[in-house]
Amino acid sequence: MVSCMSFRNEKNEKKKGKKKEKAPKEPMVSPIAVFRFADGWDILMLVIGTVMAIANGAVLPLMCIVFGDMTDSLINGMKGCFRAKNATSLFPSFAVYYSIMGAVVLVAAYLQVSLWTIAAGRQVKRIRTLFFHKIMQQDIGWFDINETGELNTRLTDDVYKIQEGIGDKVGMLIQSVSSFITAFVIGFTKGWKLTLVILAVSPALGISGALFSKVLTSFTSKEQSAYAKAGAVAEEVLSSIRTVFAFSGQNKEIERYHKNLQQAKKMGMKKAISANIAMGFTFLMIYFSYALAFWYGSTLILSGEYTIGSVLTVFFVVIIGVFTMGQTSPNIQTFASARGAAHKVYNIIDKEPIIDSYSEDGFKPDFIKGDIEFSNIHFTYPSRPDVKILENMSLSVKSGQTMALVGSSGCGKSTTIQLLQRFYDPVEGNVSIDGHDIRSLNVRYLREMIGVVSQEPILFATTISENIRYGRPDVTQPEIEQAAKEANAYDFIMNLPNKFETLVGDRGTQMSGGQKQRIAIARALVRNPKILLLDEATSALDAESETIVQSALDKVRLGRTTLIVAHRLSTIRNADVIAGFQNGKVVEVGTHSELMEKQGVYRMLVTMQVTYTTAPKSSGALKVTGV
Repeated sequence: MVSCMSFRNEKNEKKKGKKKEKAPKEPMVSPIAVFRFADGWDILMLVIGTVMAIANGAVLPLMCIVFGDMTDSLINGMKGCFRAKNATSLFPSFAVYYSIMGAVVLVAAYLQVSLWTIAAGRQVKRIRTLFFHKIMQQDIGWFDINETGELNTRLTDDVYKIQEGIGDKVGMLIQSVSSFITAFVIGFTKGWKLTLVILAVSPALGISGALFSKVLTSFTSKEQSAYAKAGAVAEEVLSSIRTVFAFSGQNKEIERYHKNLQQAKKMGMKKAISANIAMGFTFLMIYFSYALAFWYGSTLILSGEYTIGSVLTVFFVVIIGVFTMGQTSPNIQTFASARGAAHKVYNIIDKEPIIDSYSEDGFKPDFIKGDIEFSNIHFTYPSRPDVKILENMSLSVKSGQTMALVGSSGCGKSTTIQLLQRFYDPVEGNVSIDGHDIRSLNVRYLREMIGVVSQEPILFATTISENIRYGRPDVTQPEIEQAAKEANAYDFIMNLPNKFETLVGDRGTQMSGGQKQRIAIARALVRNPKILLLDEATSALDAESETIVQSALDKVRLGRTTLIVAHRLSTIRNADVIAGFQNGKVVEVGTHSELMEKQGVYRMLVTMQVTYTTAPKSSGALKVTGV
């Protein structure tokens, strides 16, 4: 008994497990909401495009009426033993009907496709602009939670899905629905008996058409994914070609690429086989419906209930109606994908940032001295709310003073600098400049008063001049040159063939580390900041480059409130004040000599940075030098 109960429990657990494994339904916007960025002209184009799609869809079933009437006229003419000359006189009117319908299709099809496509293009341009603007408007905490790669996917793939879904595919869907409705209205009007008989096999015909479309779409997607993987391998190898050559990995990478191509080949073969089987089944159903319709139609003709023209009209309109509905599956799927993609994209567009750098709100003081005060700061990153970075941290920096922040990695030095830039707001406490809480200041104004030089400066793939101008858009060329001189960058720039118009390459790859750093310093100086933040500005440089960059930094920090973050303690010995961080708190503040006497955090970090030099073998000793 117990074993039976346990067996039942196991089965119930398995069923629950299967239910849990079931993927949640993808959230979508409503069919109307997907068009929310359409303006007045777009709506007008969509309305006209819809009318044209309905007209285009109705023409094909209507053409079957003309075909049926023409068939009856021909048979009646033959029965009356008309001569060919008299018989042909019956057909000019039918030729006129066909010509009119052809002209209607020409105009309607053109307007249907072009208006839906143009309206979609206009809306997507608006969506892309708003989406990128909203991304640029978000605060840094939001970027910590949302991956850059995912945002790039939203901007490219998801917006493309929206464009596909709200374009001519919707027009084609409306056209198919119009054909279906028109066909069955004509079918039941002209001959309801034959229509009902054909409808008996219509589900199989519709299913076969939908199956064909679904199989083709599914395997095409898998095939494209397989080729995309092969393409990703090729891109990775080509971008790291020096490493591949250095380790003689050519054959290995060729095999890896070939393996992915084999997968794509298998998908292509499966697609071809499945598509052909589905096509064969579809045509089997079509011919089977032909056989049934013509058999039953012939009995109705012989009984005198229907004419041959009526049978042909009903037969063709019903077949057209069913088959067009069967082919709507890909268009419905595309529209559903657009609604799903729109849910993700529109959510980001609707997201209001906590710290809005585009806002005009906030106080803009006429003058800033540069007094900085951190009061009882508690802080955790949005992506790691359980990890406390700063805990009851307090710090004061006077105007024109240079303060160095030192401590082990992860103790909160760089976080302190980011709080001053208002990339984040503290959980508790406040940061103030000249007595003003920075949350009360205009965000853009605050950041324009601050110059930043980071450990790995990011340069954009444009000229040196444009990279420096990025610090202040309205800067003049003489001011750019002056900033370059102050940053010790002018001489090496003037030795380049194109001087300030030299392209730095993608992310500054054409420049050395020291050159990039000096351009970054010039970029920070060109806005004449009251506060200068140096975050590991020389740690990634060799000794020669460090000396040049350090000389530039020593010049530019004069007269400015400067915060320096450094692990290489030799770069901050001459700071006015040094603050030692430990576990998110400031544990000691003082000059280099004062802190060396205290034997605290700073002294420990200094003594750890020693150089071991092998002494002469005769002495058998090690020489230890403090920084």
